[in-house]
Amino acid sequence: MLVPSIPQTETPSRSLAIKDRDQIASKQYVTILDRLNEWGLGRDGKKTLGVTSAVSGEGVTTIASNLALHLAFFTDCRVILVDANHSSPHLHRIFGVDPNPGLSDLLCETAMESECIHDLENFEYRTRPRALRRRIKRLSTDTTHPPWKGRDESPLRLSILPAGERDPKSIQASSDHHDFLETVQSEFDIVIVDLPPILSQPKNKVNLATLDGSLFVIQAERTTDQATRRSLQMIQQQGGSLTGLVLNRCRKRFSRQPTH
Repeated sequence: MLVPSIPQTETPSRSLAIKDRDQIASKQYVTILDRLNEWGLGRDGKKTLGVTSAVSGEGVTTIASNLALHLAFFTDCRVILVDANHSSPHLHRIFGVDPNPGLSDLLCETAMESECIHDLENFEYRTRPRALRRRIKRLSTDTTHPPWKGRDESPLRLSILPAGERDPKSIQASSDHHDFLETVQSEFDIVIVDLPPILSQPKNKVNLATLDGSLFVIQAERTTDQATRRSLQMIQQQGGSLTGLVLNRCRKRFSRQPTH
């Protein structure tokens, strides 16, 4: 399954600010969610979705964050966004939560879930990062794709699990998230996991076989064919299930009609 491309962003991937002000980007994310809904995300036992790429800097964190936000606004699902990229964690900066404790602390059993998981419904709006506040405002006033009608007045039905301490033992333990995923699946309808690059060092790898599916991000004019082929082979070798591809940061649109 090939999912739509996302327009070029004007800021680094850790920001949620989007250059295209006429809601094209939001429409693309909604289209991606439609495809994921067809796949069965949030039902039929499909709760966990990883987002990864071949190498760093291809926009994985931006896409994972925006997908989680759109799910929180446009569905009645309880969503948790997990930062499993221990080598380059950014979710705590985007959402304005404490970086520690987090996932690594849970894996090492040095902290409880209640200490690590941040429920954004309980956060004061004015304390959130400015880029996030702008994004929330755009979503809440989107007349093309109105938020879920039954949603509570709170602006976000979303929880964040930051990466936590960069403990070598916890990074090694991150190769098996099975028990942890079973726990959060009992509390949340959808789990979005910000994964490290698939071609990164082995110590940063997550066991993809424990996830129900994965989105693979390809940055236009940057990701090589060789890196893409190697990454897709590795996903398959690790027992992962490829749900779709996202072509990110396109500078132009491509026609759906064949040319002659």
